[in-house]
Amino acid sequence: MHCYRHAPSEALGICRSCGRGVCAQCVRDLGPSLVCSDECEARVRRGDALIANSEASFRQVRRGSVVVVIFPLLLGAVLFYFGLSERGWFNALTAMGTILAVFGVVIWLRNRRLARQLK
Repeated sequence: MHCYRHAPSEALGICRSCGRGVCAQCVRDLGPSLVCSDECEARVRRGDALIANSEASFRQVRRGSVVVVIFPLLLGAVLFYFGLSERGWFNALTAMGTILAVFGVVIWLRNRRLARQLK
């Protein structure tokens, strides 16, 4: 592959942004990647910043997802308990408690599967 600006020169690598070949005169080293111009460098830096922000957001969401799972489980258990102690085996409180507990388990399983996919 040859450099896109200097056709006779052999390319050292490929620009991460635009995919064109770059020679020793054109190359800009950004650590794990190479770029060919200011525009491509800005695009790669914006992309790297977006990835870093999304990783930080994912970590925060994972911490918050614990509350989303625990709340319906606890509320469901409380409603189920009061439903059993108040009026017998099946009534509205036990039904709501069961539904909330099942909802909490479904959310937990979904979050677990999603976390495995993103690793």
